[in-house]
Amino acid sequence: MSGGKLNTDGWDVVIVGAGMGGSALAYSLALGGRKVLVLERGEAAIDRTAAQADTLDPEARVRAGHWPHRISGTVDASNILFFPALGCGSGGSTLHYGAALERLQRDDFEGTEQGDRRAPSWPISYDEMMPYYRAAEERFRARGSADPLQDDADGLREPPPLSPCDRHFLESFRTNGMHPYQLHTAGDAASDCEDKMNAAEAFLEPALRTGNVFLLSRCTVERIEADDQRVTGLLCSSEGRQFHIHANTYVLAAGALSSPVLMLNSANAHWPNGVANSSGLVGRNLMFHFSDFIAVWPRGRFRVSAPGKSIGFRDFYSYKGRKLGQIQSTGFTAGRGNVLHFLRQKVDRSRIRSLKLVRPLLRIPALVGSWLFGKATIFASILEDYPYWENRVVPGSVTPCGIHFHYTIHDELSERTSSFRRLYREAFAGHRIAVLESGLNYGHACGTCRFGNDPATSVLDSNNRSHDLPNLFIVDSSFFPSSGGTNPSLTIAANALRVGALVAATSGAHHPT
Repeated sequence: MSGGKLNTDGWDVVIVGAGMGGSALAYSLALGGRKVLVLERGEAAIDRTAAQADTLDPEARVRAGHWPHRISGTVDASNILFFPALGCGSGGSTLHYGAALERLQRDDFEGTEQGDRRAPSWPISYDEMMPYYRAAEERFRARGSADPLQDDADGLREPPPLSPCDRHFLESFRTNGMHPYQLHTAGDAASDCEDKMNAAEAFLEPALRTGNVFLLSRCTVERIEADDQRVTGLLCSSEGRQFHIHANTYVLAAGALSSPVLMLNSANAHWPNGVANSSGLVGRNLMFHFSDFIAVWPRGRFRVSAPGKSIGFRDFYSYKGRKLGQIQSTGFTAGRGNVLHFLRQKVDRSRIRSLKLVRPLLRIPALVGSWLFGKATIFASILEDYPYWENRVVPGSVTPCGIHFHYTIHDELSERTSSFRRLYREAFAGHRIAVLESGLNYGHACGTCRFGNDPATSVLDSNNRSHDLPNLFIVDSSFFPSSGGTNPSLTIAANALRVGALVAATSGAHHPT
């Protein structure tokens, strides 16, 4: 934090995390005149020339904006340990995201029966979220074309022209009976035309310029302190010293894995099962998306070039009463670097990850893979995940703020995955395809502090306020009661803008001196 000594008391609002939710909320509160302190574990500005995501050094990873430590998990009784696809620093995971800014569909908010399972309804409607979707799209200078199956392109900027190969795929999908459109993505960042705008550029930096919002980077929140009525403070550490932060209102925006872990780690005599956890649901109902990464070869002769993250279609998003999801282009070709990335991810999540000679040797199959797949464009499926009580995140033991999760792949997920694969092959009819990788999308975690109207079945109310502690809010993807079948980023931003109006009205007006 620049500009002198940190004020530890008297803030209107303190926000834990400067990712999509925290940055959007800070922006909304700044416009409302509130004095806000944002606490961020990573750097205020990342070094894009620093070491890349495959480095094992925590400090180098933080400087580059990557999550510093591995997280552990148990998936179907198999133990895994890997670096998650999460950002760390101002902008959070949007520092490295694909910049897709897609709305959920109207029926995502309404809930859908799925045999003995349910994608739960949301306590707010699509129409309530609509103006905030528009506001978030405007801040990101979002661009794209109308989805023929949705009414969600009002106000979007004109998308860039498609490459000849991408145009070929778009027309091929139409010929195969699909309804493709140009994917909704963030506009170019003002600082670098090669980069897409992230949450820091869209929200946090404008908020800081108002003088109402202050950022403390390289700050770890170790504990939430609370009595039986309110949150009373945060125990933090930075640069080797501990201190307390006090505010009228506290907001967690550290992510759907870290926010519930912080709450569980903050158990005390008033909250023996974790702060604000009278429901017992903090950390539970963990959802990811399930994704296939599919190499698709064009028909005819097309020069291998960098494709754009430019095409999407939702023909199977909701299909015959079942929630499936979306297909998107990723913006990648199946070249050596990308094949190597997929192979490293497979190894890191497998039992052979501890063999030090394996990672260097992966360059050989990556070279062979790029020779086999190099002319293909990579598309990805995003399959909706359902909430299950036993799927949960808990404190881990690898680091002091460590994360561990338990996840069971239920039969219905496997069945829906198989159904989705049969259906999306119709879209790729006439093309040669190969599935490069399949699995849970750990970068799309959500649902671990769901919102709802019933305190017995939800952690937060419809305004993202804790049912238990009235001065505690959560605005990261923890609040999702269902995952939907598309990228969560835009919904996180839109909801944070929605919640910001309420927090600004109720957070008091005690300013730091």
